[in-house]
Amino acid sequence: MSVFKAYDIRGIAGDELDVEFSERLGRAIATHLDAKSVSLVRDIRESSPSYHEAFVKGLRSAGADVIDLGISTTGVLYRSTIDLPVDAAVAITASHNPPEYNGFKICQGKMPLGGEDLQDIRKTFEAGEFRRGNGAYLSMDDYEDSYIEAIEESVGKPSREVRVVLDCGNAVPGPLAFRTLEKLGVEVIPIYCDWDNSFPNHPPDPTRKKNMIDLGKAVVEHGAEFGIGMDGDGDRLGVVDENGNFIHPDRLMGIFVKDVLENIEEGASEEERTIFFDVKCSMALEEAILRMGGVPKMVRTGHTFMKLELRENPGSPMAGEMSGHFFMNDHWDGFDDSIYNAARLLGIVSRDKSPDNGGVKFSERFEFMPEYPSTDEGKVPLVGDREDVMAMVKNAFADMEFSEVDGVRVRYDRGWFLCRPSNTEPILVMRAEAKDQASLEEILTDIEDRIGHVADIGKLK
Repeated sequence: MSVFKAYDIRGIAGDELDVEFSERLGRAIATHLDAKSVSLVRDIRESSPSYHEAFVKGLRSAGADVIDLGISTTGVLYRSTIDLPVDAAVAITASHNPPEYNGFKICQGKMPLGGEDLQDIRKTFEAGEFRRGNGAYLSMDDYEDSYIEAIEESVGKPSREVRVVLDCGNAVPGPLAFRTLEKLGVEVIPIYCDWDNSFPNHPPDPTRKKNMIDLGKAVVEHGAEFGIGMDGDGDRLGVVDENGNFIHPDRLMGIFVKDVLENIEEGASEEERTIFFDVKCSMALEEAILRMGGVPKMVRTGHTFMKLELRENPGSPMAGEMSGHFFMNDHWDGFDDSIYNAARLLGIVSRDKSPDNGGVKFSERFEFMPEYPSTDEGKVPLVGDREDVMAMVKNAFADMEFSEVDGVRVRYDRGWFLCRPSNTEPILVMRAEAKDQASLEEILTDIEDRIGHVADIGKLK
């Protein structure tokens, strides 16, 4: 079924998903994972209450106890797998997708399921041979209080007063994010932090510059140190600086990298110095990791794959993606959580004097990482078979050094080019970056010469 994607289950409510699907999925998950107890959150979409009711019914009819955490973020859900006696955890959410969508994110134990694991659940779903039972139901609406306490225990309160603007795009994280940061002693100016499932102001995706315009204006208007944006289900983070300028998430990741590497003890092992980043990230990030004594490791895009890397390398302090997923693994639990990461960032910023007292401005924190010219993330329609097209792309660059960690990332003398098939759409995702604009133009010309007959390189701008 097309709704079983690479990282989650997602589709149009009332068309690809309905209450019957939700109930059946609950039975399939409880059966396939042999789950005795499942924690659950949902978002605010119009279809979520009915899907939630049906999903709970399905879980319980297959003998799974349900611990219902109410309307909350995926960060809260991930934390529940650590604090609560559950075998699985599920969020009913479509994250930043338009209002007509809904979906399910699934964890087994502490690990989110994706790839073949999701396809295995699909097979159980389709087979229809489900476990029978009568699971219990427990509502735990106050769990967010212990979640906030866990964040405070991990990061502490900021060392000084910090004023920020918070934009949650009218999605789930708004009230909880505001409450958490206020409890930490932060001066928070909220915009679009109230729930509205029509997302009337902008899509809740803080990694797109166009969605951060209002946040930038509010930061300047209120004289805030910076602005924080969160996505629809609270697992991705974006920021703007004191001038309202958008900061790309891979540059933001550099701030976290600098923090963890500066605090690693002398003589740390290679694993303890390893930072994982996805193939879409800037080479400036890789260079910064090396300069600071870290070991950069490029890996496949996708939060499930990132968490798998950390599980296999538990000594690594963090991983991160261009998409704004950051996985802190030093004194947190290696899962992506926009509220925790915002608190962590505020802690870093507060160690220095305020800009008004001669301290560093937020924009100046990124000066250790050059901002190289790059294209936007181009999305090119996939024409033909996925494997055949990627084989042609690989062959076109056979004379050059390239990585196949995720698609094909080609290394040029002064830059790189990435071509990878989307995990969720029939498109090729492309990006190029270079040390200077002239080199970028040369790379784009070379790309056109090599694969222009396969893909519309004009989409790379």
